[in-house]
Parts: sequence; structure tokens; C-alpha cells
Amino acid sequence: MREIVGLFAILPFITWLLTHKRYKDIAAPYNLFTFLYIINIMLPILTYINIDSASTIRESYIRKAISSDSIFCEYVVLQTICYYLVIFGTKLRIGKSSGNFEEYNTYSEENVARVNIRGQEKYKYIGIVIWAIGFVAFIKIMNQVGGIYYFFTHLQFRTSLTRDIDFWSWLLPFVDYGVLFIIYSYKGTEKRLNIKIILLIIISGLMSGLGGRKALLILFIEALLLYHYTIKKIDIKRFFKMRYILGVIALYLFFVLMSKFRTEGAAEAFLQNPLAFTKDSSEGIFETIQSESYVSFFMTIIDYFKTHALWLGRSFIGLITAIIPSSLYPGKPPVDDGTYLYSICQGRTNIIPPMSFDNLDGSSYPLETFGSMYANFGLVGLFVGMIVLGGIYGYAYRKMKNNSYSLFNVVIYTQIIFTFQLSTLRIFQLFELIIVLGIITYLCSDRFSFGGRKL
Repeated sequence: MREIVGLFAILPFITWLLTHKRYKDIAAPYNLFTFLYIINIMLPILTYINIDSASTIRESYIRKAISSDSIFCEYVVLQTICYYLVIFGTKLRIGKSSGNFEEYNTYSEENVARVNIRGQEKYKYIGIVIWAIGFVAFIKIMNQVGGIYYFFTHLQFRTSLTRDIDFWSWLLPFVDYGVLFIIYSYKGTEKRLNIKIILLIIISGLMSGLGGRKALLILFIEALLLYHYTIKKIDIKRFFKMRYILGVIALYLFFVLMSKFRTEGAAEAFLQNPLAFTKDSSEGIFETIQSESYVSFFMTIIDYFKTHALWLGRSFIGLITAIIPSSLYPGKPPVDDGTYLYSICQGRTNIIPPMSFDNLDGSSYPLETFGSMYANFGLVGLFVGMIVLGGIYGYAYRKMKNNSYSLFNVVIYTQIIFTFQLSTLRIFQLFELIIVLGIITYLCSDRFSFGGRKL
């Protein structure tokens, strides 16, 4: 039974194979969301068909949920339904956005002549200034958490170490914005993303993510899509060249190593023998897929709420108090609702939001839309939440097209499709991004003038 139901997870992929040709833009919501589904959901589910694959999971509570045939089968069915609900949501028209996904217009050669090259040059200098502000914020944060060496050798405590960096956390993403402004300055020139820019992306992604891997990956994707939409269309066939294949292998090793660095004593082991550490860290591909997926957490949520009352929206109280500095309200609920899930996975049964961070177990596992909606509102909330999520994806995509692939809209769409979920953490992160990036791009646009003079 487990094997048969597990194969249901392949249905969305089969559907995409039969229908994807209607969506010419490789970055359309249907294509990108399906890609994320395959990597983050379908492949992990297929590996968990074998119950023995759960034996490597440290937390016994998660291991129990995955090993339960009934929980596994229920999750697979629900997740498959959720995929189709998200796709349905992308087709809904929200607000005044219009246009069809089948329409595909990147930055064309006809528009190159309209670009003021000298005007674009200002984005490079603005980007350098913005990046410098983010770098200062990074240094300030490192001073607060004990220094760069201490922080990156204690990544397993990253959540607790960075919980009181309220002000500087708003400025830290400036390193990402600076990189994107510099790339955007290439508009109308057809310049390539050279090795200097790539190194800047890597350094900036590591800084903005405070050692996290996802921030670096998202920055890479943002840079590629910005280049693709505003400078020169990227030919997917180019990625089959040897240098790109080696780059993918290097990125894979980076993700594996950063995951290992979150375990105690990993930094010392790496410094003593880097080659041995890399070899030991290179787990099998299936173990890597499982470790990077949130599927196990979603099954744990289903299992937990079989015997516990729903939260009925209480976890979202963290959004209301999020803007209050921790120094003024030490006992405020965490904006990262994944801290509740982490405590549940440690075997605690008394988790009822809102709770202060000090009353939880000090780390976080992402709830995302599936976990947050199910934990708060059950099946009805889960299904409605997925439709709403798809609607937001579709709206952001159409907004980007209707605004001629502006810097602001390309970044917002990329962030939404790859990181946004209906959980308190993701909602607050998007709110921060829209406010900060919106102000920066407005001040740099031709619509803003200071003392009668445009910047």
C-alpha cells in the first residue's frame, strides 16, 4: 500500500510533461513551481517509500511519523492535491494584473536602443554604495555574535545567536541588493556575468544568509533571472558545457558541506583535514535529497495534530509583534513560527502559540504553507491556503510582465516563487523585502528628485 500511494507523487510531474509546452517562459510559475515540487517534494517522497530510509533521522518523533504507513499515505495524497490547487490558484486573476502565462516577452533587442546607457551606469555606483551598507551591517552583526570565526564554527546555534539583531538584520540584505543593482547596470550592454560578479554573488549570499545555503542559491537565481529578462536571454543548452557542469558539482558540494557545518565539532574537523571532511560529508544522493527537504516535517505536523488541538491562527500573532525590538519586549512570540515545530520534533507535547522564544527549544524547522495552514486551520485551511499561495505566484508573475521586467518586480517575483509561503516568517520576510527594496528602487528611479534634481 505504501509503495502504491507513494507513486501518486509522480502525477504532477506527468501532468507537467503533457502540458508544459504551452508555457514558453521557463520561469513561468507553472514551470518553476513544478521544478521545486520535483526537487523538494516528489523525490523525497519516493525515497521515503522505503521505511528504512527514516533510520538516519535523529529525532525519534519525526522518525515515528515517517515510519507510519497511514501518516505517509495521507500526506502523499494531501500534498498531491495541494500541487494542483496551487496551479489552479496561479490562473486566478488578482487585482488589476492581466496577461496570459503563454505570452513570453523578455528584454528584446528592439528595446536596447531605448536604454540610456549612461543612465544605467548610475545603478553600478548606487549598487556599490548599497553593498557597502550591507557589509557594514554584516560586520556589526558578527561583532554582536562573537566574531566571524566563532559564528561560522557554531552554525548549529545560528537561530539563537542572531535573535537580537533587529536593526542590522534590516540592513544586511543590502549586500544582495547591491549585487543586483550592479547587474542591472548591464542593461543594454549584453555584458556577461564574469568571474568577479560570480565571486561577489557567492560572498554576498553567504553574508546575507549568515551561513545559510538558501540565501546564496536564491541570490544566484535572482541574478540569472534579472540577466535573462533585462539583458540577454539565457540559452539553457549552454548549461551542458563542462564549466557549468563543474559549477553545479561545486554547488552541490557546498550545500553538503554547509549542512555538515551545522553539527557540533564540524569546523574543527574541517580545519584538521579538509579532504577527509569533504569525503565523509558527501553522503549518498538520496540522503542529501532527504536532508534538504521539508517533507519529514510536514508528516510530523499531520501526526502531531492527530492528538492535539489546532492552533486556530495563534501562531500568526508573531506577525503583530514582529516589529517590536526584542530589547523592548524580551518575551515576545517568535516571528519564526518554525520554532514551534522544532520544539514539537524534540518530543514536546505542550506547544500552543503564542510562546516566547525562551520557552521553546532554541532552533527552527520551517512550517511553510503546508505546515502552517494545517496546524492552524486543518484541511480546510490547507486547501484554501494553497489556492491563495498560487494566486500570489500568478499575480507576482503578471505584475512583473506588465511592468516591463523592472528590477523591483523581477526580484519580488523570484523571492515569492522560491521562498514565499503562508507562514509568519515568510510573510514577514516578504514584507521587509518589499518595503526596503521598494524605497531603494524608488529613490534611484527617474521619478524621484531631490531639490529639483534627479539622482
